[in-house]
Amino acid sequence: MAWGHIVYYGHEGMFTTAAAGISYPNGIARSADGNTIYVAASSEPSVNMFRPASDGTLALVGKTVFKDFVPDNVSVDTATGQVLVSGFLNTFEMFRYNHEVLSGTSARPAAAVRRLRPLAYPRMGFAVENVLSHDGTLLPATTMATLQTKRGVQRILLGSVMADHIAICRAGSRI
Repeated sequence: MAWGHIVYYGHEGMFTTAAAGISYPNGIARSADGNTIYVAASSEPSVNMFRPASDGTLALVGKTVFKDFVPDNVSVDTATGQVLVSGFLNTFEMFRYNHEVLSGTSARPAAAVRRLRPLAYPRMGFAVENVLSHDGTLLPATTMATLQTKRGVQRILLGSVMADHIAICRAGSRI
């Protein structure tokens, strides 16, 4: 898989490489306070936690590597600070789905949403909690998850680059 960089557009109108050599960076989000940048690195597979430096670069301060999950995207709920990561449980099925989707496919790549909570010391990474898992029939190739609070009820909104619709799941009391 490809290696990529995070590029920062500064006040002076110049682009600067903030972090280099990330293993297929595929999702990026900023914490509600702006002090942390989260990056999903699909090839590792991991989520990296960076802190911005005054020179426009990013310092890696924490990382969680997954054994059974390929992160595709990351989102931060600005109201609660919760970090949600959406990704795949079976990468080969996801690639088959992407290849066959226009001609019709039976592939239903299983996906999951994980909540990350930074541990006491950033270098320790995150505590990981499975929030939602599905076999691919809910929304094939789920690539995005975010929280929505509407009339006091929290929902998880799921999206996919390969679908013409979203899925809305009522979040339990754990969210």
